[in-house]
Amino acid sequence: MILFQRDSSFALFFTLLYALLLAWAMGFHELWFDETEPWLLGLYSNSYADLLQNKRFEGHPNLWYSILFVITKFTHNLKALQITQAVFAITFVYLFLRFAPFSKALRLMFCFGYYGLFEYGIISRLYAIELATVFLVCALYPKRFSHWYLYILLLGILAQTNLFGFFMAGVLGLLLFSEAFRIWRQSPHWVPVSAVHKTIGLLIWAACCLYSFLSMVRPNETQGSLFSFFHPYYFYQAIARIWQAFAPVPNFITEFWNTSFLRISVEIPLSALLVILLYAVFHRISRLLIALLLLFSAMLFLFFLKMEGSMRHHGHFFTFTIVLLWLRTFYEQSPKQKRNPGWINITLFASLYIFGFLQIVAGMYALYTDWESPFYTGKEVAQYLKSLPTSYKFATDEGVISSNVIAYLGYPLVNLTTGNLKSFYTLDSSENHYLHPNLLFDRASKLAHEKNSPVVLISRSDLPYQLSPIPVEFLRCFGRNSITGFTIFTYKINPLPISKKYMVAEHPAIGK
Repeated sequence: MILFQRDSSFALFFTLLYALLLAWAMGFHELWFDETEPWLLGLYSNSYADLLQNKRFEGHPNLWYSILFVITKFTHNLKALQITQAVFAITFVYLFLRFAPFSKALRLMFCFGYYGLFEYGIISRLYAIELATVFLVCALYPKRFSHWYLYILLLGILAQTNLFGFFMAGVLGLLLFSEAFRIWRQSPHWVPVSAVHKTIGLLIWAACCLYSFLSMVRPNETQGSLFSFFHPYYFYQAIARIWQAFAPVPNFITEFWNTSFLRISVEIPLSALLVILLYAVFHRISRLLIALLLLFSAMLFLFFLKMEGSMRHHGHFFTFTIVLLWLRTFYEQSPKQKRNPGWINITLFASLYIFGFLQIVAGMYALYTDWESPFYTGKEVAQYLKSLPTSYKFATDEGVISSNVIAYLGYPLVNLTTGNLKSFYTLDSSENHYLHPNLLFDRASKLAHEKNSPVVLISRSDLPYQLSPIPVEFLRCFGRNSITGFTIFTYKINPLPISKKYMVAEHPAIGK
């Protein structure tokens, strides 16, 4: 215990423990298609310009894809994706354990809870790099004026991580320049910055935010409305996300991911109570209260008007609050700053301990379920395909679900809807072609005839193969017990001589 009195020793020991636990958990975690998609984009893009063109429908900035693009030029081993994720996850854990101004128990609860270990740790997405950057920003916060360009550079990098990093970089940039231009009378650790440096810094920050925004806008979003939803249902859902973010307790079932134990009707008033508590905590530091309101409002509008989101998105209500609570400690050190009444801080930290405990429970259940059941079924499908005779050819009827199979197989599949080899999926609505099952089987049969080899069709649909005029053999179904709930079906079509008069067509158009 004497060893852990020093934050550096405490951080090093538990970061090492976290790294060992993460390595063990990643060993049995099956990647799903949102994890492997950036890897495939990097792997099958011939140049960096090609990568930017291929990812234009992703809706994310370029940083994570650029890192994986570089890595895939040195190795095609899918393990490198998880190693890259682990590096950033271990980094944010060390920074939080070493520098966050919370009790050691709270720091451990966050790092080994649902978000720190599972959602932003085991799952290889672009959120660990966001947390690593924002925690570095928090650690550097007292030196934001003395290390002016370094701090702005970190904000620029933060904006390139993902949409929520863009939100935080925007708000922290507004806070920085409002203090630099003396809009606020008192600012902790303030040192004068010349007008030239302020102007250059403002331009760099604005350019980074603008570039991030432009890299996230999908081409199809400029052709129509930017908003997907506008209905009271989504508004109620968005409000409930606040409570879910702090207490991500799922339904205790196999498909627990992105579920919530409580009803929406219960979570809405709990969310309102949380917002009232946070208002009481921040209202004496108005600049941080404004920052909190801007961030929460941006996410509420996002989940109400644009997308429902998942727990990895909703969790930013919690992570943004943690970041602002971290920054609050610097402002409370000012002798002229009025302190909150004791009962507010007691209520706050008692709540944080409760939320930390609930996140530990949710994280343990997520880890256990991921160990017991497949997270996604793509790896199992790929292993099965590898066990088939090498002469077999593999094809798919769409790109999203089967792209994960491609990542584990190590080579592209024939997409029967386009007739081309498909390496990754593209979220372009103009490329979504639904084919009647009989036409799918017909194209598979022609491919089998052309290659003089059986074709295995990989589909997310339970196709009525019994009704096909072409002999089709059902092979196996995968994923009925997976966490993500996706199911993949495989069918075998043998090569047959095709009569010149034989033709299968779509149903005739009606009403034209």
